[in-house]
Amino acid sequence: MYQLAVFLHVLGAMVWVGGIIFLAAVAVPVARRFEPATRARIVSEAGRQFRRIGWTTLAVMVVTGAYAATVRGATLQNVLDGTFWGTTFGRTLAEKLVLVALMAAVSFVHDFVVGPAATRAQEAGKDTARLRRTAAWLARLTALLALGVVFLAVLLVRPGLGG
Repeated sequence: MYQLAVFLHVLGAMVWVGGIIFLAAVAVPVARRFEPATRARIVSEAGRQFRRIGWTTLAVMVVTGAYAATVRGATLQNVLDGTFWGTTFGRTLAEKLVLVALMAAVSFVHDFVVGPAATRAQEAGKDTARLRRTAAWLARLTALLALGVVFLAVLLVRPGLGG
């Protein structure tokens, strides 16, 4: 069961990080070749599609990650009394969880606040430059945080590096 949980967790990370990189490196640059209305529609539709996949994947990673942590020694008792977080594995996991929380928060603002505001502004014929710039920076920050999460995940599974 542990191997299945790890497999689903890694698969989820591949989809999440791969999707972020695909959008940033492929979908958005291609969309920039079109006139503003078409560009906005491409980015909006691609974002909506990935949002469904990405947030579902993130939920799967939370469940599988929690299960894997219990297999690696996290119990309700040692998590609450702090002894788990005093281990090398626990400290590295705590760092990873902080980055995951930041990444989820930034993604939430991008996906449910700034992105939809840009779409509404575009549909109303308003200037969207500021909103698009904000969305782009939020997407970059999400990607950077996601890469940090992957790095810490490697530390968790490589003996002597953090796990």
